Amino acid sequence: MSAKEEIIDYAAHSEEIEHWIALKGETKYLRFASIIKNCGTDIQWEILKDTYRYDKRLLINIFKYFSFFEEFLRAQIWNLSQVGYKKLESAFLCEAIDAVIENKNNIHYEGFSVDLLAKNRDSINYLRNRISHNKIILESNKDGKTIIQLLIAFKETLPESYKHGFVSDINKCISKLNIPPCLVIEL
Repeated sequence: MSAKEEIIDYAAHSEEIEHWIALKGETKYLRFASIIKNCGTDIQWEILKDTYRYDKRLLINIFKYFSFFEEFLRAQIWNLSQVGYKKLESAFLCEAIDAVIENKNNIHYEGFSVDLLAKNRDSINYLRNRISHNKIILESNKDGKTIIQLLIAFKETLPESYKHGFVSDINKCISKLNIPPCLVIEL
C-alpha cells in the first residue's frame, strides 16, 4: 500500500504529506501507519505525523540519557584503574558494561547498582543500539520485552540522581501530540 491509500485524509493534506514523505521516506511513514493500525486507529495525517514526532522525541531523550550513562560507566573504570582515556573512549557500551561488572566489588557509587546493570545488560545494549542506528523506538522489542519494559530496565539501572529526570523527560514526550493512547509511554 502507499501513503495515499493508507491516510484517510490524504487529499486534504496532500501537499504537506508529499513534502514530509520526500524528506523522511514513504517506507518509514508506512511503518508508523502499521503501528497505528495495530492500535485499532484510523490513519489520519495528524495522528501519523504526531506519532512520528513522538517516536523522534523518545529517541532524542533516550539518547541524551545514554550519552550520560556511557560517560558515567567509563568514569567508574577510570576512577579505579590506569586505563587510558583513548582506550576506554573507543570501547563499545557492552565493553564498558562488562568492565564495570568485572570490577563490581570496587565500584561504590551511591545510588547505582552493578547488580542491576548486570541484570539489565542485554536490554540496555539492545536499546542503545536502536538509538544509535536511528531505529523506530516504538517497534523496540527484545526477547519479548516491550519498549516500556526496556525503558524501565534502563531507568532502574541509571544512578538514582538521574532516574527522576529520565522519567520526566520520557513522560513529557507526548506533550501537545495526538497519538493513539496505546502508544503512550508513561514510566
